[in-house]
This record gives sequence, C-alpha cells and structure tokens, in this order.
Amino acid sequence: MMLEHLLPKSKTDLVRVMQQMRISKIEIVDGYVAANEHELLQAANDMSAGLGDVTIIMVRS
Repeated sequence: MMLEHLLPKSKTDLVRVMQQMRISKIEIVDGYVAANEHELLQAANDMSAGLGDVTIIMVRS
C-alpha cells in the first residue's frame, strides 16, 4: 500500500514510491476500453484474493 505521506504527484514520485513497495504480484492492463470493464474488475478481484493489500495505479497517456 502506498504510504499516505508519499502520494506521488509526478512520474518521478511514482517511481520512487513503487521502489519502496514490496510487490508480490503485478498485473498490467494496457489499452483499457470501457467495454472491457468486466475484465478489469475480474483482475482486481483475483488480485484481492489472499493476504495483502491491492494498489491500483491508473495512468492516462
């Protein structure tokens, strides 16, 4: 989970925060389309199974 006092405001901040996280699993969804919302929700549900927190980072490019 991202530390509340380290919420990223720039790309550099985001990279710095992610380097400090203990990441056990990562899922990348590239090219999100609103019609595929079910797939995104299913991936989030699959990730949330088990122990630990889930952090979702959305980037618009």
